[in-house]
Amino acid sequence: MFSFLYRKTDYFHVMQPGDKIGFKAGVAKLILQRSFEKFERQAAIVAADKERAAPKPAAAADVEPKAAPPKAELKGAPPPPPDASPAAASAPVAPASAPATKTAAAATAAAPDGAVPVSDAADAKSALAAEKAAAPYNGGQCANFSWEQTLSDVTIHAPVPVGTKARDIVCTIGRSHLVLKLKNAPQPIVDADYPCDARNGSEVWERVKAVDCYWNLSTSSGQPTVSVYLEKERESWWKSAVHGAEEIDTTKVDSTRDMYDYDDETQGAIRKIMFDQHQKRMGQSTSDELKNEEMLREAWNAEGSPFKGQPFDPSRVNMK
Repeated sequence: MFSFLYRKTDYFHVMQPGDKIGFKAGVAKLILQRSFEKFERQAAIVAADKERAAPKPAAAADVEPKAAPPKAELKGAPPPPPDASPAAASAPVAPASAPATKTAAAATAAAPDGAVPVSDAADAKSALAAEKAAAPYNGGQCANFSWEQTLSDVTIHAPVPVGTKARDIVCTIGRSHLVLKLKNAPQPIVDADYPCDARNGSEVWERVKAVDCYWNLSTSSGQPTVSVYLEKERESWWKSAVHGAEEIDTTKVDSTRDMYDYDDETQGAIRKIMFDQHQKRMGQSTSDELKNEEMLREAWNAEGSPFKGQPFDPSRVNMK
């Protein structure tokens, strides 16, 4: 599949200023990752349903653990040196990290006034890169959750305490309202309507296709997280995940669309344009030129053709 995308499409083309094809740096990989995560969540839901439906095995009888036999003394162990004493044996050993600490301190002391040590600058750069990579895609970070979106869906990620099970979660996804909470918790994680779009002078409350929405519990870096997937009723950019939550600037979202979000006819037109652009870069015929050449080849040896029986040479025909 990736070989085809590389050879026949501009999927891996990094968009440069003025380009009308390809994706911005990192977007193609992000599209692939989001598609993978979407179906990974669906597979996890199916697996969880099967696990709940499977009969539970009978509990095994408790077995009293046997006491471990005492360790035998090693034969042939070398005796302690004659001058060894209890005080010498109990003397503390200097930590191995002391030289490294001393070296780091010396490097810091040697740095000019106001200069940032190289190690600290590298750590800050790495942290900034990690923070940028972990930023929600076209979404934001709220007090209780983070969220991201595409033109057709929204995904909310809410961390929950370690040890939380699916049975401890209450999630009600309505067409206009979302409730997410833990049983016996004093406050819900989310309990609000979906956002209101008033950019065009009239209030339009966003809605979701409740039958196509779902949630699941997974673990990310040791942290249990509830992910709620919402399918939008209309294609639009939401300024917040729910009404009253922190808002984002929708004019700065990445509005690049996945080709597979379009209908079959539009996908075919896009593929044709991408193929023609690839052919032009390679100095070869476009799809229309190949089609005309095929028609000319069929007519070349047709009955009554002045070229019948001669080698095919399209340069002898003026196609203009």
